[in-house]
Amino acid sequence: MDELTCDSIDRIVSVEVRYGAGLPRGVIHRLHEAARGTGKPLTWQAADALRSRVKAGDHVLVVTGAGSPPWLPQGETDGPLGAAAIARAIEIGLGAKPVLVTEERNLGPLIATVEAAGLACVDNETFVIRDGCALAVAFPLGTEAGLAKTEALLREYAPAAVIFVEKGGPNSEGIFHSILGTGRGPEMMANAHLLAAQAQEAGVLTIGIGDGGNEIGFGRIAETVRKLQPYGRKCQCPCGAGVATVADCDILVVGGVSNWAAYGVAAALAGLLRNPDVLHDSETERRMLERCVEAGAMDGAIARLVPMVDGTSAEFQTSMIAMLREIVEVSLKTVQRGF
Repeated sequence: MDELTCDSIDRIVSVEVRYGAGLPRGVIHRLHEAARGTGKPLTWQAADALRSRVKAGDHVLVVTGAGSPPWLPQGETDGPLGAAAIARAIEIGLGAKPVLVTEERNLGPLIATVEAAGLACVDNETFVIRDGCALAVAFPLGTEAGLAKTEALLREYAPAAVIFVEKGGPNSEGIFHSILGTGRGPEMMANAHLLAAQAQEAGVLTIGIGDGGNEIGFGRIAETVRKLQPYGRKCQCPCGAGVATVADCDILVVGGVSNWAAYGVAAALAGLLRNPDVLHDSETERRMLERCVEAGAMDGAIARLVPMVDGTSAEFQTSMIAMLREIVEVSLKTVQRGF
């Protein structure tokens, strides 16, 4: 598969679907352009780096979990599905061992989603001795506990890569924000940006996947986020420093929904490995969404227990997978027209 195909993948996963009012509109394509610059397609960059850096048997940390009580007490549907898709893709495609990381409150929906994708979440002992499975680990709240957990994760798993899917990062004042500028202090959140920073310092590949500018990875284009997002430069909380995160990653992948951007990375990896099954199918996508909601995750746009993602329907999610699968499958075929 060539870069031209990944251009198509980038365009599909960065389509913006937003309500007519209530959420920022008209920014996704500009955030995507800023992240890409004059370089190769974002999904290509991430997939090619994973193919080059991750070997069979390597651990890969996949970190997710957006939202917080009281509105989203067990997180939202954007994040777990993308993380599960990435975990599945690296396990099937690269033979790597995925370690899923999220807050304790979000473990239920994440585990349910990963298992719906076909990977059993097992205990530590089983994880060591068998393939075809995943491990789910809780990341604590607060800075001090987060730092200790960061050091433990890097020491225990020596990951070849750390991937963040819809994972909030702090702004320049250390405060976490929703895209509408409401703030949360570090004691209320998993400070996973510490993991991003220490992994980068250790030379571990880091990939950030997001859709707004408040997620880990957008530190690469923080000034663009400040300019484009309505609350990018000045938020609605007392810190007044805006929603733009300063948390950086080696590669940033922007999508209209974070799950879609993660699917784009999985699709690009499927193409590079010439194996369409590295990306899950539409039936699996529907099952993942249903199980995620049944376990307590809510649509992040409306905070309801419905099978939707950021205000888009289950049919939209399955259609996204169908389009990506077909792009990959067609790109791997040769046709002789004869006229």
